[in-house]
Amino acid sequence: MPLSNPESWRGKALLGGYHDQPEKEQAALRIALGAVALVLYIGYTLMYPTAANIATVAMVALYVLFGVLSYIVLLLQPGRSKWRLAVTTCIDQGMVVAALLIGGRSALPLLFVVFWFLVGAGCRYGKGPLALSCAVTVFGMSALMAVEPWWVANRPAGIGLVLGVAATSLYLYVLVDRLERRAATDGLTGLQNRTSLDRAIERAQATLRLQGGHAALLLIDLDGFKEVNDSFGHAVGDELLLHFARMLARGAQRGDTIARLGGDEFVVLSVTAQTRVQARALASMIHAMLDGMRQVGGHAVTISASIGICMLDGANTREDNDVRTVMKQADRAMYLAKELGKKRTAFADELAQNDASMNQPPRTRSAVLRQRG
Repeated sequence: MPLSNPESWRGKALLGGYHDQPEKEQAALRIALGAVALVLYIGYTLMYPTAANIATVAMVALYVLFGVLSYIVLLLQPGRSKWRLAVTTCIDQGMVVAALLIGGRSALPLLFVVFWFLVGAGCRYGKGPLALSCAVTVFGMSALMAVEPWWVANRPAGIGLVLGVAATSLYLYVLVDRLERRAATDGLTGLQNRTSLDRAIERAQATLRLQGGHAALLLIDLDGFKEVNDSFGHAVGDELLLHFARMLARGAQRGDTIARLGGDEFVVLSVTAQTRVQARALASMIHAMLDGMRQVGGHAVTISASIGICMLDGANTREDNDVRTVMKQADRAMYLAKELGKKRTAFADELAQNDASMNQPPRTRSAVLRQRG
């Protein structure tokens, strides 16, 4: 079961000081809320010292200890771990079920924690941990209704609780899915946004380092878009961007990532264009798409593109091939394409050649640029 990327849930922490550290915040909450519950149960047990109450106190104390241990682990190993997240998610709900098993009806006040954990898993980490938390709870509650006397006698209440957990989880799952999609896509075109593109580049780089090979990143800047916007208004400009986005999506190959950076800049990350020839052919296809765009919203338009290409190489080091470097190289190549004229494509490795040509006499430099274009 894939776990969602925790970075997609960055934001203000419930506890100050844990911004962008959701696992550590969760561990601190285990300690704080568990300690409050422990104090309350100890007070209640002192007044009513039954075996069930004492057992419940022991389980709550054990949970506080788990919170302390998880916090220490995060201090020693602060990096993110999907396996650790999966284990702690199971333990959270599993210990509530264990308390209900040992404490019987004395532990019933802890039922609210089940829903607290569900909401926390979904809102902190996304759909994967939410589904895992729900599965552990449903399995545990079903087991309770089979073996624990109070739950056997009150099976209809248990069934209602299980259905409530399932319904709450389903609602949260749909809500989280919508929020994740909204956070990952461009609001106008529905393409991937910059955040999603960065992750796609990182995934592609990891695959290339593992398996070898190449991929191509094309940075596309639309020439003539500003004139369309100024002449016909933003509504026509938005329609043009949407039309172009649809054309890019139709022309994409399996595994390619299409993104809009904002304004009139788009990116195609192609894992199928593994050579310069294939990357240039893809750029030529994009130029041809724009050549066929004659009208938008009933208005005649003339749109072209300047395309900068950066080839990703699995043999490069992580530092030479990080997201920021790749995007910067593609951006510089795109501006080189603009210098060459309209409907041009330039590769990032041509930048060094262009820099060298700047030291040549003007006539020779122009000849080099014409030859390259």
